[in-house]
Amino acid sequence: MTPVEKRGGEKTARRGDGVATTFIKGGLIGIANIIPGVSGGTFALILGIFDRLIGALNNIGPHTIAAFLRLVTSRFSADARREAARELKRIDAPFLAILLTGSVVVILASSFLIEYLLKERYSPTLAFFIGLILPSVLVPYRMMGRRGARLLWAVPGALLTVAVSLAVPDNAAGADNLLVALGTGAIAISAMILPGISGSFVMLVLGQYQNVIGKLTSLQLGLVDGRIELGALFWLTALAAGMAVGILAFARLLNFLLERFRSATMAFLIGLLLGSLWVLWPFKEISAGTEVTGRSGEVKQEVRIATAPNRLPENGREALIALAAAAAGLAGSAGLMLLCGKEKEGK
Repeated sequence: MTPVEKRGGEKTARRGDGVATTFIKGGLIGIANIIPGVSGGTFALILGIFDRLIGALNNIGPHTIAAFLRLVTSRFSADARREAARELKRIDAPFLAILLTGSVVVILASSFLIEYLLKERYSPTLAFFIGLILPSVLVPYRMMGRRGARLLWAVPGALLTVAVSLAVPDNAAGADNLLVALGTGAIAISAMILPGISGSFVMLVLGQYQNVIGKLTSLQLGLVDGRIELGALFWLTALAAGMAVGILAFARLLNFLLERFRSATMAFLIGLLLGSLWVLWPFKEISAGTEVTGRSGEVKQEVRIATAPNRLPENGREALIALAAAAAGLAGSAGLMLLCGKEKEGK
């Protein structure tokens, strides 16, 4: 039984949000994962599904694999189908499927909009994200069983996020070693579910961001020409395997920490959230950011933003626009929390 199911003061994983709300939340997490420097885990925490997500991922294990192997080997017998259905319910599969679908759909649908906003209107866009994140500090704070000195765990959390943001790679090249791909996937996906740390930014720090983009581009262009780039396919497969291993292993670690050291873990997450504000500071020296180029030679603006040093606003107008965008983010965050609260009251 996971901590999500044990804690009586919270809604259990079986009485969460409806399909539409879960889909929307998945979409918001997807948007966050597009941008190096913005954490999908942060949005999961803001939206009140962090515990449920970690608990569901933690439930996936050897028993899940065995149940579906029996389903296949028994040629979908009635008993095997019932066992598979019970296993899907146990791991909260409908929730995970809806969340993943929302994330993928919104990533595909909004990637061009996000790219435009970060290229043409990066300052108010980052300010909007800050507005979304600020109220979210209350979420882990309220989930702490005890506070006091445990709040000091927020300090290393904040320092970790800032340190990652300052670890700018000398280059964005990557090796073709499959073990490098495996390790990159495991580390990056672990960061993606941890509030305050961006998985795509970790790829950048590891020097693999451009390599991943290059492999994806190479594979797609090869398919268009009617051939399969085996090198790219094997490397991306190793990356995906690393992600699968990383997310399941890290979910178990987080689940253990939430069960044994809940207040300290929540304080650490508060620090990660606060530290992410350094990365999202809306006023940047963009020209000093790391250059990573896309397949057509254009500089990836979202990477340059994530690695650019912070500055003060150049004038009052720039500051006012950012403040207005942050206020809109605050309103959006408050609206999401209100929506979630009303939906839970109706359960």
